Amino acid sequence: MGTDLERELADIRREVIEGRNLVIRNDNLLKTLHSEVKAFGARQKDFERRQKLSSAAAYALFALLAGTAAVLLSGARASAANGERDKAMAELKTLTQAIEKERGDQAAVAAARRSATEAYRMMTELPGDRRLEGITALAKVDQSKLDPLERQALADRSAALRRELGQTAFDRGKAAFRRNEFAAATEDLSRFLAMQPTEPEQQLEASFMLGNALVQQRKYEPAIGPLKTFVEKDRRSKNREWAMTLLAQAYEQTGKPEQAAAVAREALGMYPVSQFTPMLKARLATAKRAMSGGDGTDAGVTTTGPSGDATPPTAAAVTPAAAPAQPTAAAPATAVGPQARPDGGTAAPRSRPASFKTATESSAGLLPPGTPSAPARQP
Repeated sequence: MGTDLERELADIRREVIEGRNLVIRNDNLLKTLHSEVKAFGARQKDFERRQKLSSAAAYALFALLAGTAAVLLSGARASAANGERDKAMAELKTLTQAIEKERGDQAAVAAARRSATEAYRMMTELPGDRRLEGITALAKVDQSKLDPLERQALADRSAALRRELGQTAFDRGKAAFRRNEFAAATEDLSRFLAMQPTEPEQQLEASFMLGNALVQQRKYEPAIGPLKTFVEKDRRSKNREWAMTLLAQAYEQTGKPEQAAAVAREALGMYPVSQFTPMLKARLATAKRAMSGGDGTDAGVTTTGPSGDATPPTAAAVTPAAAPAQPTAAAPATAVGPQARPDGGTAAPRSRPASFKTATESSAGLLPPGTPSAPARQP
């Protein structure tokens, strides 16, 4: 029995030791678990701390990016707004200028219409030649601002008035020219030509009479234009030879011997034998002397007065240049004495025609057919 008890005690002792060992092992496990749990808690706290720092950094970076984006977006919107504002200001300025221009155009149109109305009234209501003031006023009107119908009405009225007053001025000038009233003829014929007549025949006739009247008044410079116009444009007129003679004289008296010689040569070439041949030859000789530096008077036709203007010869009767000179009892032909030449020689004497066609009759072509001699020409 003792053996069994001992065996049981030994078993109990072994179980107690095993239980004690198990308790110690469990305690060690618990301690290990506790240390591990504690370490895990520390790691968890460190992770949470790092997570908080990461979150804070992420929030800060997001906030920075959001702020930068907001600033950039705001700047873009501000730039766009400024661009739209500048565009709107430019459009406003353009529209303002357009409105001002339109107002100016309307004011110009209104002023042009007022001026046109006043010019039309002057061309219609003023008495006599004062209606020319309407044409002068019309020339100052900006007709581009008027309607086509308004321009046409003004043009028709102006043309009708020019024809009416121009014809009146032409008739008065022609009558004054035939009366040898050269100053009045010059004024009326100049007025007629200033109206730009459309009839070429009247224009050429007025040019001839105007140039002739100016020469008779010894206004040689302004006489060149109308005489040159007549000579160049009317080559069939019976007054062309006389016009060329006057033109050569005008060139000579204005110090243009080359032109005077050219006109005289042309006239002598076209009209070699006529009653004006002596005068043309004298013009040519005088021009040649002037070009060569010589001086002297026109032998046989005209003499030079103190003022340098050509003066008519003394009264005597001669036959036309085409026929031989025949002295008559009433008017014997006079002879010119020997003329001194620039080279010191003596020119042969030649007969001096003492009288020529008057300016009035020669200009108007009123010489009766078959008249052997021409009346005296007036200076």
